[in-house]
Amino acid sequence: MAITRRKKFIMGRPMRGGWRPFAARALALGVAPALVVGAGVGIVAARGTAGAVTEAVAADTPFTVVGHGHGHGRGMGQWGAYGYAAEQGWAAERIIDHYYGGTPLDSIPQRPITVRLVGLDGQGLNVYSDAGMNVAGRPVAPGEVAHLTATPGGGASVAVTKGCEGEVLWQGATDHPWVDPVDLAADRPAEQHLKLCGGNSFRGSLGVALEGAEPRVVNHVDLEDYLLGVVPAESKPEWADTGGAEALRAQAIAARSYAASEHRYGYADTCDTQDCQVYPGSTKEDPRTTEAVRSTAGRALVRDGNPVAAEFSASTGGFSAGGVFAAVEDKGDASAPVHDWTQVLTAGDIAEAFGVGELQSVTVTSRNGLGADGGRVTGMRVVGSEKTVDVDGDAARRELGLKSDWFTIAEGLVPAPAAPAAPPDGRQAAPDDAAPEVPTPTEIEKKYAELGGANGVLGAPVGPEMAMPDEAGKFRMFTHGAIVWTPTTGAQVLDASVLGSTLPGAGSAG
Repeated sequence: MAITRRKKFIMGRPMRGGWRPFAARALALGVAPALVVGAGVGIVAARGTAGAVTEAVAADTPFTVVGHGHGHGRGMGQWGAYGYAAEQGWAAERIIDHYYGGTPLDSIPQRPITVRLVGLDGQGLNVYSDAGMNVAGRPVAPGEVAHLTATPGGGASVAVTKGCEGEVLWQGATDHPWVDPVDLAADRPAEQHLKLCGGNSFRGSLGVALEGAEPRVVNHVDLEDYLLGVVPAESKPEWADTGGAEALRAQAIAARSYAASEHRYGYADTCDTQDCQVYPGSTKEDPRTTEAVRSTAGRALVRDGNPVAAEFSASTGGFSAGGVFAAVEDKGDASAPVHDWTQVLTAGDIAEAFGVGELQSVTVTSRNGLGADGGRVTGMRVVGSEKTVDVDGDAARRELGLKSDWFTIAEGLVPAPAAPAAPPDGRQAAPDDAAPEVPTPTEIEKKYAELGGANGVLGAPVGPEMAMPDEAGKFRMFTHGAIVWTPTTGAQVLDASVLGSTLPGAGSAG
């Protein structure tokens, strides 16, 4: 559906501020304070002056985006997995089979994985351990800190200090650019983990490398130990307390499969951010997710003898996106706090995101046909005064900062969808997954509703609610008039006939 509300603006481009110069003109004409309004979106700024006519949507015109789900939607939906486990009693294997199209589960051998710690890009390594550690063939005692800087040829320069910023105890160079724990075996106790100065702790070894000339820090760790850090970061350990333990087991299987398929860099298999899988080391390990990892040890999705990149995202919105794995209906997602969401952008936001000049229209050109509203966006066209841009749904999601690529976009302010019912047993969503809040109606919105809304005498809104020039109140323009609010008079209606007789030259654009 094309969104093409066009307006003719005399004397060049519309102003983002809502045509405040016109409001000042109204004040100069002596209009009663209760009826003073700045001309909203679509009011002609000057009268009787020749100039070019430009068709555009005013920059402060609101567009409401209503969407479903959170994330790319490919593979498993984490909230859906929880719904299937906690509310329908599905086992992890059934959850995995549902989302990943019957891809076989098999055992993969134990192996290490190397993880780029992206937050330390461009830095050296500063690390210690409560149990001591080893570097450059020498022991480093508890309380001593090893500082490594990568050097060309695969080595490192090393300095050991007393504390993170204390005196230098010794320094040198090594061709083994790793700090190793006192015991290299898997599943070591917390006091043997390596700790970054001012940062997280890690199982396994920590080392340095160069990517071109850029320093990198890498964690070399057993795959199962790695998953002990990933699963509580990518899902919610508390799900185990409300019937969702099988969802955590499904998460462990998916995360193991994804990690085992990774080979991203010459110096590391994967990374520690959302671009790969979120991995904060051992700092956030939890007994409930540790049990999920250990109870599924070695189990992974395998195709042609190789682990499969089993993608997952927070919420599918009710239908997965398809791709490597066939799209499936996701009834488990029904109570997800991000099952439905609403976001308001302005025409200026959209135009700036795609660099098209002044926005003229936004058109969803294609969808995947799966689920409500025609499904996920696969094509969108943004037309502006300077150029036209065609993007797919992922690009639209990224550029506009949306939660997913399953959305509709319409001009104006559209009521937010009802939030899903609270999950049973007092379960709570994490703050970053909270359902969008529905704002309390303003006094202007209440008055507009009393008059029948868009079907009433004022017609549809033609701009957002805005402050009056002297901050004495607020106003909002509609097709056939305006509503003005001040603390002393409350919400008052100014119809189009009063606009025309009181404010010469004023009028709403068609």
